[in-house]
Amino acid sequence: MKLMLITGSTNVPDETSLITKMFESGLTHLHLKKPRFTTLRMIEYLNEIPKQYHNRIIIHSHHKLALKYNLHGVYMSTTHLKSKWKYFWIKLRLKIKLDSISRSKGYRNLTSASQVETTNYDYYLIGTMFNNITVSLYSGYYPEGVSSLIKNSGKKFVARGGVSPKTIKLANDYGFYGVAANSYIWKSELPYDRFLEILDAFKQNNISFD
Repeated sequence: MKLMLITGSTNVPDETSLITKMFESGLTHLHLKKPRFTTLRMIEYLNEIPKQYHNRIIIHSHHKLALKYNLHGVYMSTTHLKSKWKYFWIKLRLKIKLDSISRSKGYRNLTSASQVETTNYDYYLIGTMFNNITVSLYSGYYPEGVSSLIKNSGKKFVARGGVSPKTIKLANDYGFYGVAANSYIWKSELPYDRFLEILDAFKQNNISFD
């Protein structure tokens, strides 16, 4: 099961240093989500992360930088997908690397996740998926529906929202392709320690991650 991390919309102190430490500890997928960043600020942020880790980053905006920095992939938000011309331009710019660059998008509920896609994506973020307090599915999701979706849709789903050490085994039991942590890490005063706790949950439950 993939272990992914989504950045917070706003920066935390020493964020790029913390992310670099997480990469060094085994993080393989970082969703770089900074909707308020200008292109220049995004470039500065990427430059603060060692080049050897750029191929682990999926960028949510300023997609043209995926080519310049040899990033792992791009995430297509609802805003991007509503802009047909912009989406066409992005696909054109990425044409050379379509065979190697990852493309992902997100769903907010089971109904939208069941839709047939006209464009191929490598995986799909879905959620808020878990209630971290009760260690169960979040309101609006139910076991039979989630299990059926994962089994029958032919899509690879990454659970986001409520991801913590408590929900790692649950996500694996449902058959998710991966989990994407966010608030559990970034709302803590010790983000790196929280990341290590999630790594430990994988190990304690004998779940491999990559």
